Amino acid sequence: MPSKKLKTNPAEGLLSTGVSLIRGRVVAAKQPKTVTVLVERKKTHPFYKKSFMRRKKYLVHDELGVLEGDVVEIVKIKPISKNKHFGVVRVVGKDIEVMVSQHLKEEAAAEIAEVMSEEKESSVESLESSKEVSIEEKVLRVSKVRKEKV
Repeated sequence: MPSKKLKTNPAEGLLSTGVSLIRGRVVAAKQPKTVTVLVERKKTHPFYKKSFMRRKKYLVHDELGVLEGDVVEIVKIKPISKNKHFGVVRVVGKDIEVMVSQHLKEEAAAEIAEVMSEEKESSVESLESSKEVSIEEKVLRVSKVRKEKV
């Protein structure tokens, strides 16, 4: 009896059949085995000849375990659920925009932490110096009052 090979990825084997691939960016990976992919297309108006961006989100079946921010290629497959009709074929790479924004957030957090620690140190020093001044002033006032009484 020949054993049947079970496909774990429904999009497996569709690359050789000439099916068109769609490239998009993963914007959400919150559900198990499902990701939301944003596909952007550049269109030109037929009369005005102005180009504009069209964006569409697809729910995509994910057996590869892609992460948010990955650029993936998806292909149409048989429906898995009401809204899931596409599958991830492969991960093309990381989205530069997401990587840069994460790097900038990390740098900003480090700068904020550094500035906040400096402010705390300077505020502590100013409090200590103000206490010293106020104590010295009190001593002078008390000594003046005593001299006047005598």
